[in-house]
This record gives sequence, C-alpha cells and structure tokens, in this order.
Amino acid sequence: MIGSNERLGVRRGEVAAKVIDGEAILINLTTGLYYSMGKVGGRVWSLIEQNRDCQDIASTIAAEYDVSPGAAASDVAELVAKLAAERLIDAASGVSAPREAQQLADGTAKSAYVKPELRKFGDMAEIFALDPPLPSLAKEAK
Repeated sequence: MIGSNERLGVRRGEVAAKVIDGEAILINLTTGLYYSMGKVGGRVWSLIEQNRDCQDIASTIAAEYDVSPGAAASDVAELVAKLAAERLIDAASGVSAPREAQQLADGTAKSAYVKPELRKFGDMAEIFALDPPLPSLAKEAK
C-alpha cells in the first residue's frame, strides 16, 4: 500500500505511457495489458510522472477541476491504489519533485470534473507482451 505522503513513480522499463489530448494510454510491457484514463486520469498520470505524492496530486486536481478537496483526495487515492495493484506505479525513491502552483488565476473557471477511472483491456495482451506496439514508448519508459 502506498502512503499519501510517499512520492509516486512510474515503473520504468515495465510501463509505456503517453498522454494524448489529455487522456492517458498505458501499456504494461510485462503482461501486455493496456489501460486508458480520461482527462482527469491523464492529469493524475502526468503528476505521477513528476513523482508527486497523493496529497499534492489531490490538491492540484481540486485546484484545477470543479471538485471538493475531499472528493479529489478520495478519488486520487482510489486511482493510485488501482494503478499500484496493476503494477503500473510504485513508491518512488529520490528527490521530491517541485510543487506546481495550485491556484488558478482570478476569473479562470475550473474544468469540469469526471471521476478518474482506470479502464483495463486484455484483448491484445499476448501480442503486446511479445511485441510492444509502440517501440518509441518502450524506449522512453527505460
């Protein structure tokens, strides 16, 4: 179980990921399973790639989206637990990432919030595990 103050990190070399138009696409190169997350999930993933902790990620999500801090914290913790269970992330070691500003400029509307969900697909697992479909992503993951 990953604690709320532990820095998160992508399992480099085992996971290929790309955020495209705000949505995250992830491939577990070991199992061949692939995953997708919508825009809020894509934002969470980009913060995980920066080695943020759950509290920082939830604060950033609450600042950027129309969601209460408590709901953001609960949803981020649930998503992080699922990502860890799928062996896509773990607690990161090393230096903490600098925090981003967590306030929007005056007059800037928050984005609509949709609870981040991890969608899992296994229909091509055998193919992906044997031959990752995006070699450039596999190289980036290392």
